[in-house]
Amino acid sequence: MNEGERVYVSGNLVPAAEARISALDAGVLLGAGLFETLRTYGGRPFRLGAHLARLRASGEFFRIFIRESDSQVAEAVARLVEANGLADARVRLTATRGPLADAVDDEAPPATLIITAGPMTPYPAELYEKGATVVVSDIRVSPDDPTVYHKTTGYLRNLLALRDAHRARATEALIFNTKGRLAEGSLSNVFIVSGGRLLTPPVEEGLLAGITRAAVLELAAEVGVPAEQRPLAVRDCLDADEMFLTNSIMELLPVGRVERKEIGTGRPGPVTKQLASAYRALVIRETGQ
Repeated sequence: MNEGERVYVSGNLVPAAEARISALDAGVLLGAGLFETLRTYGGRPFRLGAHLARLRASGEFFRIFIRESDSQVAEAVARLVEANGLADARVRLTATRGPLADAVDDEAPPATLIITAGPMTPYPAELYEKGATVVVSDIRVSPDDPTVYHKTTGYLRNLLALRDAHRARATEALIFNTKGRLAEGSLSNVFIVSGGRLLTPPVEEGLLAGITRAAVLELAAEVGVPAEQRPLAVRDCLDADEMFLTNSIMELLPVGRVERKEIGTGRPGPVTKQLASAYRALVIRETGQ
């Protein structure tokens, strides 16, 4: 934590060391909270509107209501990024349910909104040049679990999968569902390329509909890459010509190996490169950076 770092808490920018929420907040005691992570480029957030739309949709489902309007959140993000002296920043929006006594009531009080902004630490350039290694997690998700479709603060399952990946000296873990089909990565959505077609699991397999995932599907249509959302088994992943991961921080990260099995040539493939280039162009169009 930098000495001068500021955070936003329910309407105020305060020094990070002085930021406070109640010890009886249901977000602290029960994990009753939601969050979004996004990037700013040159001080401008990328697709903040899409992140807020997803946050509010999840808030409707869990009855976690943010009092701030979209324009107020955008202003708070801009003020915070400037106050922390950042241009390229990693921004997190966190909304907690509030007092524990109201944790299961439909008419909950307004959520506590916390916004943090820290320096953007990119993934190593070598991963984009050579491709990352991923592992297959032993953890399974159920498509019948409603929480898998929302970005909740109950994130321990994902962190366990990521911890196991790091212990295996891998960058990410692939998580499959209870039916044996690919859901997502612990921190990412997953795409493969097979026979010139871009494939990714449908949301119904038990995954979070990522903002970068949606952008990639848009871009595939723009550049003429056939794309399809369909169930994928382990064999589909191992036999893929290309694979890449997406989230707001990593953008498009090529995968070179699933454990010891090379994917395609073991290097970023042509479709991955084409879509990564299109994504960077999209960022420039929308942020000017």
